[in-house]
Order: sequence, then C-alpha cells, then structure tokens
Amino acid sequence: MAMDTVYKHLKIQNRPYSVNDIVLNLHNEFGKSAVQKAIDHLLAEGKIFEKVYGKQKVYCVVQDSTQDIEELMRIDKELQAHANEVETKYQDLEKEIKNQETLLKSLKSSITLEEARQEKVSLEESIKVLTNKLDKLIESTGSTDLTETKRKTQSSLDEYSREYTKRKRLCTEIIDCILENYPGTKSELYDEIGIDPKIIK
Repeated sequence: MAMDTVYKHLKIQNRPYSVNDIVLNLHNEFGKSAVQKAIDHLLAEGKIFEKVYGKQKVYCVVQDSTQDIEELMRIDKELQAHANEVETKYQDLEKEIKNQETLLKSLKSSITLEEARQEKVSLEESIKVLTNKLDKLIESTGSTDLTETKRKTQSSLDEYSREYTKRKRLCTEIIDCILENYPGTKSELYDEIGIDPKIIK
C-alpha cells in the first residue's frame, strides 16, 4: 500500500524528494520507516533512482526511455537545487549549534545563581558601611557638599607630606654625618638611637 502511494506521488510530482519530504507531502499517512521500506522496494524494482548529494539522499522516478534529454537535464537541475537547499539548511543548523555551544560554555563559566546572591548580600553590606561613613562625615561637616572638605583635607595632606619629606631629608643627612665616624654599621646605629629603619626608607 505504502509502496504504491509513494510511487504514485513521485510519478505525479516528477521531481526529486528526500524521505522526509515524502512523509510530509503524504501528510504523515505513513511513518518514516514505512516510506523508507517502500523506497527500498521501488529502488530494487528499478522504478525509482537515488542520488546522493553530500549527506542528503533524494529519490526520483525513472523516466521513460522516450523522455527527451532536456527533461532529464531539468530533473537533474532540480535535484542539484534541492541538494543545495538542504546543504544550506544543514550549514545554518551547524552554525546555530556552534552558537548555542558557545553560549552554553559562557553560561557554565559564569557565576551560579547562589554565588550571585552571596555577592549581592556582600555588596549590600559594603554599601551600608560606606553609607554610614558618609552620613557621619556629613554630620560632622554639617554639609552634604564635601567638595570643600575634600579640598581642605588634600591641602593639609600635601602640607604634611612636604614637611615630612623635609624632616626626613634632614634626619638622613644627620645620620650620614654620624656614620662617617661611627665604628658600627647603620643598623647598629639605628638600634642604639632607637630609630625604626622603615621610617627612614
């Protein structure tokens, strides 16, 4: 039954079809396995022929010997066009699969939902601490505009840094003078007069 229906369909349409095309064209009247068996029988009987284009197999009715060469060429062109269409779809699917694999790899390398929640809690705690510091600073200055306070603080820091650099240079020069006649090493001198070497560096 399936063999007659498949053969009739191929003969009437007189164009190449894959197994899936035939199943769809027959509105799933027969399953794919039944259609494939019918095609195998028709191939064995020589009523249809098979052409392979890449990974795609298509089938067409064997034409009468009276069929002219132009009709055969037309059928062959249709076969080639159908194969090209299938190949294009196949390449599009491969491209989509690669894109999805890349997306999946990206998702696997990102943090989990639980890790994101923990990070959120940590950031919220940090915001609270910084907000409290800001509130205290605003309260102590009596203003929400901290530009002037920042400027004064930076000015004081620059002044202290300059004074520190001057005194450090004076201290270093004095120590160098002492070391010229000191019998021990610089470290021994530091220990003797109670200077932390880190301060002089």
